[in-house]
Amino acid sequence: MVRREQWAGPGLRSGTGARGAARRGAALVELVIVAPLLLLLVLGIMEFGVIMHDYIMLAQGAREGARTAAIGHPVKDIQKRVMEASLPTVRRNMIQITEFNPGTGGWVAVGDKASGDKNDVPADGIVRVTIKSFPHHMVTGNFFSWLPGYSNGVLNLSASLTMRRE
Repeated sequence: MVRREQWAGPGLRSGTGARGAARRGAALVELVIVAPLLLLLVLGIMEFGVIMHDYIMLAQGAREGARTAAIGHPVKDIQKRVMEASLPTVRRNMIQITEFNPGTGGWVAVGDKASGDKNDVPADGIVRVTIKSFPHHMVTGNFFSWLPGYSNGVLNLSASLTMRRE
């Protein structure tokens, strides 16, 4: 019986002998070099995607709260709307509702009118709703611990939106 060899290129046999083993070894070395970089890229895409999702949801909650405040609803209704429109783990103590005080040039907490059915921001006043220190638990653990604001597996996120009172 005649042995037939497959042709793998000019002067090369297909994967047999020392040359084939050397090529397989080189491929393994290349994999060891490229795999950590590929892992870093995939984990980075995944983690930043989850961070952006959380931030967008917080921004949506702040927008809904600012709109509710701009049409004059009381503080409890504003807080309720923020919690409904954003992430389920947002709590009342994370929500700040403030108005701009032109006399002092600073932001002061919003309260309710004595009747309790409206907030006390005057017409054409500027109201701001902020969700502060929302704890985003990192999916990748300590892998991205170099990010600013990272502490003990948590990245604190915040979102804020300002509107004029109608």
